[in-house]
Amino acid sequence: MISKLPPRILLSFILVSGAPALAARQSPQTDSSARSGQNPNQPQVDRARVFMAEKRYEDAVQAYLELAKAEPKNALYWNMAGIAYLNLSDFDQARKYFQRAVKADKKYSSAVNNIGMVYYHQKNFRRAIREYQRAVAIDPRQAGTHANLGFAYYNTNKYELAAQEFQTAIGLDPMVFERTAKVGTMVEDRSVSNHGQFFYTMARVYAQKSDAARCAAYLRKSLDEGFKDIANVKTDPVFKPLLNDPEMQAVLALIAPTDQKEAVTQPGA
Repeated sequence: MISKLPPRILLSFILVSGAPALAARQSPQTDSSARSGQNPNQPQVDRARVFMAEKRYEDAVQAYLELAKAEPKNALYWNMAGIAYLNLSDFDQARKYFQRAVKADKKYSSAVNNIGMVYYHQKNFRRAIREYQRAVAIDPRQAGTHANLGFAYYNTNKYELAAQEFQTAIGLDPMVFERTAKVGTMVEDRSVSNHGQFFYTMARVYAQKSDAARCAAYLRKSLDEGFKDIANVKTDPVFKPLLNDPEMQAVLALIAPTDQKEAVTQPGA
């Protein structure tokens, strides 16, 4: 029995999805039967989707591999088999089938993104960055890929680059960090090294988007994590336009005076 991934870390606004998230671009080669308006394999496709929804990943692997072997040029099936393996923590097999998806369709950015996922889970963040950059080059419109690239940057202490990618992701899809339903491109598990600092970084991103509600929510999370430099919010110019917002005021009231004495300048975003 292959062991499953450990429980994902839930961040503010449900940043994590145990299932594939965000819409994937459907490759021109992804479904040859689509041209006729019918898919003779639809019952098998529905069966595989049920297995994924029920987290029966071993069954899902077999179902998608049967579909892929019947339609070897269908990149989606290979990609979904890889996602099932990734959920089983079988990284070698996951990467193998993501690569098969790319072989079937070199422009299938979701599979390239998911290769980056494998390296991310293995904590090979520099290799993950290269794969995410490759996916962005293929299709720069995918918010999920920009978000994943941001997380990989964050884990290599490139906070400014991370914030830039988060901003791009939000610009493409304001709900990118809240979506959990669609299929194809997986979003990282957000297992960042310093939760408090990460939440503060995300608060700065939303402050620059003038989204006071989400900014305040992330600041509250940062405070709950005991981020030692939380009081920087009072002097950081990024937050200044939002400081009079009632939700922001509620968070500021929770910051102890001692926090202000210990505050230091944070990396820019």
